[in-house]
Amino acid sequence: MKREGMRLLVVDFDYFFPVPQDPRDPLAPLFAWAHFETPYYLLEAWEERALAFLLRGLSLPEARGWEGFWGRFAFAREAVLYYAESNALAFHPEVRRGVEEVVLFDAHHDAGYRPLGEEPACDDWMVFYHRLGARLRVYYPPWRDASLEPEPKVPVAREVDPGGRVEGVFHRVFLCRSGAWVPPWADPGFFAFLEEAPLPKVALEALPPRPFSLEALKRRVALEGFGLRFMDMPFHWSYALVIGYLAGFTLFLHVWQERAMHTDPKGVVRR
Repeated sequence: MKREGMRLLVVDFDYFFPVPQDPRDPLAPLFAWAHFETPYYLLEAWEERALAFLLRGLSLPEARGWEGFWGRFAFAREAVLYYAESNALAFHPEVRRGVEEVVLFDAHHDAGYRPLGEEPACDDWMVFYHRLGARLRVYYPPWRDASLEPEPKVPVAREVDPGGRVEGVFHRVFLCRSGAWVPPWADPGFFAFLEEAPLPKVALEALPPRPFSLEALKRRVALEGFGLRFMDMPFHWSYALVIGYLAGFTLFLHVWQERAMHTDPKGVVRR
């Protein structure tokens, strides 16, 4: 049975992961990432992205501002929080049942950026709520330049989050990690944010912490950083001695092998 005034609060954790908005920002190229909800982009791609920061002596970007967020809202006594990896599951049958209004806190409006498919995706699930007659509202994070967003495919009230208390009561909540947009080193913050929510919680899919070893990356940085520093060093006469020694030793081995072939019918194989 459809509840009168059923309101759904949706929070995408990328709301708390700021990225440069000005392409002239010197750090902007380090955030020029492709985003696809596939295993590679959820995990493996982040290692190379982290290295890009660490090799430059930069700290890894972190999620921030999520502490105390839930205190801005009033929840109905029977409210439940659903959570998953992808925001596409904000349209899950258990989540969407009876919803008349969706209030989204997200760095993206998720109301269509490309031709729509038959099933909701992470970037167009709001369109499917519009088809059900729900009212739609998006609050962008303060760091987000909303003018960079394409126009949504359906009517959505959009504004930058002014902060403070959010009016009204919410009867259901959905939270997504968005691991293609938010790195695995931010997972501890995500799970702390989830735990901080004062509501019963239901996982719509398995959502374990992603493996990530900062210490292993730092060891790799030490090795790769030495090579990069070596290539960037100005030329010194001692380098010529090393190169000459290696070249001479290689020539000696070559001559020795060539002579061995005259007495060894299988010399060519041994080479």
